[in-house]
Formats: sequence, C-alpha cells, structure tokens
Amino acid sequence: MKRLDKQEMVQFCQKLIRTPSPSGQEGELAELIKKEMKELGYDEVRTDEAGNLIGKINGSDKSAPSLAFTAHMDQVAVNSPESWKYKPFGGEIDDGFIHGRGASDTKGAIATQVYVPKILDRVDGPYGDVYVALSVLEETGGLGTNHLLKNFRADYAVMGEGTGNEIRIGNRGRVLVRLTFQGDSMHSSSAGPDDVIHYDVAELLLKIRDISMKKGKLGSSSVAPTIYDCDNQGSNITPSSCEIFLDWRTVETENSEDVMEIISELIPENCQAYLDPLEQKTYTGTTLKSSHRQTSFYINPADPFVKKVTSGLERQYDRDIPVTTWDFTTDCGMFIEAGTKIIGFSPCEEKFAHTARDRVSIDLMEEAMEGYSRIIETVSSLEGN
Repeated sequence: MKRLDKQEMVQFCQKLIRTPSPSGQEGELAELIKKEMKELGYDEVRTDEAGNLIGKINGSDKSAPSLAFTAHMDQVAVNSPESWKYKPFGGEIDDGFIHGRGASDTKGAIATQVYVPKILDRVDGPYGDVYVALSVLEETGGLGTNHLLKNFRADYAVMGEGTGNEIRIGNRGRVLVRLTFQGDSMHSSSAGPDDVIHYDVAELLLKIRDISMKKGKLGSSSVAPTIYDCDNQGSNITPSSCEIFLDWRTVETENSEDVMEIISELIPENCQAYLDPLEQKTYTGTTLKSSHRQTSFYINPADPFVKKVTSGLERQYDRDIPVTTWDFTTDCGMFIEAGTKIIGFSPCEEKFAHTARDRVSIDLMEEAMEGYSRIIETVSSLEGN
C-alpha cells in the first residue's frame, strides 16, 4: 500500500474515533462515512430507514458472487474516563496504535473496509459486486443488522469484529430470558418461608445451576443470572414481585425455543418466563423491535469459503492463519439465517474491546487491506451462494 493511502486511512480512523456514536446516536458518524465513501468513488451509497449504511462498488464480473464487508457503527459508553491513559475520543496515535473508544469495536475495521476501493487494483482477475454494510444498534442486541438483512443480501460476507487478522468461524448465541415472580408483600416479622418469594427464586436458581448444558462444536452452552430486581420498599417489608434475568449462551445445536422449553419445566406456578423484548429508536427516528435473541454462528472449517480464504491469506502473509471461534456473540448468525456465508476477519483485536485500553494496530490495519484483496479474489472463484 502506498504511504499516502495508509495515512489517509489512518486519519479517517482517527475521525471515526473522534466522533462519538453511542447506540441510537450514530447519525453524525454515518454522515462522515457516507462522505468518505463518495469521495472514494463508490458507485452507490445509501442508508435504509433505520440508518444502516450500505456502500456498493460495482464488480467487473456481474456473474461472480457478491461480497460484503460488514461492521457496526455504534460503540459502548465510556466508564471511568479517569482510568484511561489516552482520551477516549482523542484518536491519538502512540506506539503504533490508534487509541480511543470504539477503535477495536469496530471503528478500526470500518476504516479499512471503507477504503477497499484503494486495493481493488491489486485483485488478480475479475470480481463481483463488493459492498460495505455498516449497522446501527449492534451493542444493544443486533437490532440494526436484523433490520438491514430484511432488504439486503450478499453471497458472502466478512465480519469486522476483532480477530487480529485471524479467521473466526463461529460464536455462541445469546438468549436473554426474563423471569417474573409474583407474591404478597407483608411485614417481615409475620412472613413465613412460604410467604417470601426470595426462596422461590433461590430454589429455581439452584435448579438452573444444575442443568446439564448442551455441548457442540462451539463448546458448551452456559447460563448466568445477571440482573435481580425487586419492588421492595424497605428492609422490613417482603417484596410482592421480583425479576431476574438469565443470560444464556447457546451452542449451534440449540436455539431460543430449546432454552424456553427447559426453563418452562423448572419454574414454579408464581413465575412467568419470556424472552426479553428489545425496542429502541434509531437516529433516523425509526423504532426497531425484536426479542433479545442472537443466533449462534458456525461455519464448517472444511467449507470452500473458509479453506480458500485461509490458504489465500497464508500465501499473502507467509504464515499460518489460525481458524478459531469468538468468545463473545456477534451478528454473524443473522447473516447465516439470511443465506449469506460469513467469516470473521479484522485488524481489530478482541482483547481491547470494551476496555480502557481500546486501540487498533496501524500495522494490522495495513495488513488487513492486503488481505482484503486476496479475499475478493477468493470469493470471485467460488460459486454463488
């Protein structure tokens, strides 16, 4: 890559980091990216009604499969800014890294993906249409991608969640279950064991702890109680209702229906269980709704897409490329459900995401750009999906 191109990409990444984009407030960032796409010569740049951004580069071979590079525009909040060595929205460069909130999740990836037009002259042979699809509201449960995929589809896709330029082929899904217990409030001095719903909650949690979790190619599913809330008004009053959330991570052999079936067999009569509803307004004013459910994702390492991309990157980088899975949940499962084969490949690094050390390596960004040209070549040789 020419040095000027690298500098432009790095400066663009700094601008992204300096533009705060919490979930539901990605509008300013989207406008910044749209402007950059147009200056880079994209053939089409548009947003959908939810504010998801789609840039298209017309392929040189209309019969070749299409490829989408995808990431999300929103970033998590900054907690305890005094604990940061670098300003959270400063986009400072030091020791070969660009520092700031969202750098590793996923603004470093966005910067490289948006600059894909700069490396198309390195692609050996004709290629199909190339898209850059950037979603809103990923950090709040994938609402943006869920909406995006109702009217957008590519044959293949590359996810920009952190991989450190390795390949990811799977992640566990996430189901958020809300449990609501009902009882009678009374003075604690007159309450017996059967009158206190805390004991009902405790008994259920012990049963949940002892569930034999499913296993699969993504490891083992797991469940963790997280939020616990009661309507208690004082230390001498028993609650009339309690609510608890279960964060259930699913392997590829189970889904939300399986989870709810297990829970329904365990809960007492005074408890109701349901998938936590999601509802949030986007920066465009559109309200998106869904259940708090993100599908697990797994693509066979023997799939031609995975095998050929891996071998192409190994030739490009002259090293082995690990093919593993993510620990966290991504939107990849939604792409699989929509009929798009997807893998993870990104200069961002998982270990920096959501931390006060949030950063992205400039060397990995430059290396990722080299890898993108090989991925585009590879996809052009595959069958349409």
